[in-house]
Amino acid sequence: MKSLYSDINSDNKKDGMKYITSSVYNIIKNNDGVTYAYICENIQMTSKKTLYRRIYDVLNVMKAVQIIDKKNKKYFMTNSKESINKKKEEICKLQDMKNVFEYLVHKNSNIDNSDKDKLYLPFMIIKTSQDSVIHCDTNEERSFFSFKSSKEIELVEDLEILKELYQAENNVEINNITSKESLDSMYF
Repeated sequence: MKSLYSDINSDNKKDGMKYITSSVYNIIKNNDGVTYAYICENIQMTSKKTLYRRIYDVLNVMKAVQIIDKKNKKYFMTNSKESINKKKEEICKLQDMKNVFEYLVHKNSNIDNSDKDKLYLPFMIIKTSQDSVIHCDTNEERSFFSFKSSKEIELVEDLEILKELYQAENNVEINNITSKESLDSMYF
């Protein structure tokens, strides 16, 4: 218990995991492909045995959360810009969906409770050429449908239709509802 107490309340902040983690991160970030031995040489700590174990732990955690990767005994940064761009695109899609659903709720709140104007979700639209022959089979509960067509069939999901309805009524380009630049200022 004494060693734990001394690590937490140490006057030397260079013995803590936070310092070791930031040092390992900076070494890997500033150098392309570094070995475990190189990292251990460049971090100073009073106990070398503890240092090696802690660096090993830090490397395993960073590898598990995909900050770094290892190839041929060398550690390097993963392409984080690519994953950040993917996440930005996902956020844009989710923001677009949120706006579409808010529009749908607002539109439906203005309509009286008649069933004729309601649009039930989920639904799909089947799109094909006019000269194709379509055969549809279903079960008694109408929970399963099978379509056979003489031409190619395209399925259009309900979210795509809702986006187009929103776009048509509001004269808005759906991809510009939430720009990536505004996401940069919000999150980064």
